[in-house]
Amino acid sequence: MNNNYNLISSSEMSEFNKYFIIFRLNQKSYAINIKNVIEIINMPEIDVSGQVPENIIGMFNYNGLMIKVIDLCDFLNEKRENFSVNNKLIIVTVEGNCYALHAKYVDDILIFDNNSVQNVPYELENSIITQICKLDSETISIIDMNVLDKLVSSKNSKVGNFNYLSLFPDDEKSKQILKLRTEQKLKFQENLSFPQRMTLVHQYILFTLDNYNYFLDLKYVKEFVTLKRQKITPLPYTQDYIKGLINIKGNFLVVIDLKKFLNHDCTNSAGNKLIVVQGKNYNVAFLVDDIKYIKNLQDIKKSISNNYNSPYIYSEFIEEEVLYSILNIEKILNDEQIYINVV
Repeated sequence: MNNNYNLISSSEMSEFNKYFIIFRLNQKSYAINIKNVIEIINMPEIDVSGQVPENIIGMFNYNGLMIKVIDLCDFLNEKRENFSVNNKLIIVTVEGNCYALHAKYVDDILIFDNNSVQNVPYELENSIITQICKLDSETISIIDMNVLDKLVSSKNSKVGNFNYLSLFPDDEKSKQILKLRTEQKLKFQENLSFPQRMTLVHQYILFTLDNYNYFLDLKYVKEFVTLKRQKITPLPYTQDYIKGLINIKGNFLVVIDLKKFLNHDCTNSAGNKLIVVQGKNYNVAFLVDDIKYIKNLQDIKKSISNNYNSPYIYSEFIEEEVLYSILNIEKILNDEQIYINVV
């Protein structure tokens, strides 16, 4: 595998900018542009010792770089809630600065078109919300990362006096989980040299099939679709993993049921998410159960085994006692078994 880690070309960036990470604080939904996201990780231990500016929870060692963990609640006038081991850190970069944003949990990855996004109908000084998106019956506030960066980088930031340590879980089980995550992250960094720690990265999307976890190289992903009103038209005389055809924005795509294609023992539960994958000559839609989050996979050549049960698996690894498989997407896209002539 070559070491070309560019996520997307500049000519494709305008299309890529439509992708947004949706996350929650309290009961409200917020979004940030995916172009600013490096990865999303489970909440680790955070160093809350020492004096830090207000709105900063503490510091976190991310790939050899100590970065600030930002409390968005204060910027958004939200009430602070207790943290849990299920919370997330969204690692972001803006104007060359790297931060971690605390989120209660991450909901989805969505595409916002120009018709759904509008500027806020008012102006507030130092507001990090400059746009909103109306999606079905919900309004999602879009965070302007450039405004946030200016506020965080402000030299006039006062030293905070809030005791963030009081928000962390104090039971021994939760403490051990947070500690283990930090130790695993640091151990992973030992074989990486700076500046490779920050540059040898590649973004992957995590999705699930039953209890199986898969990573897919994000550079192949064209869009994500939730099956609600879309109809899949069955195709006769095809393999059982060919779910049928679907019309997405005027384009007919073959829907591949990845559970059956990868020979999983399928449950009765049907997937409800589609990942539209872009090949060299055609696009195809993969039917999956759920789409989780984005992760940077550094040094993905390391795996736990070379004896995979499927030729479509590039590599495997274990993190927090969970097995993850990385799809060999080129192998799948070049497999004649998924070719269907659509007239």
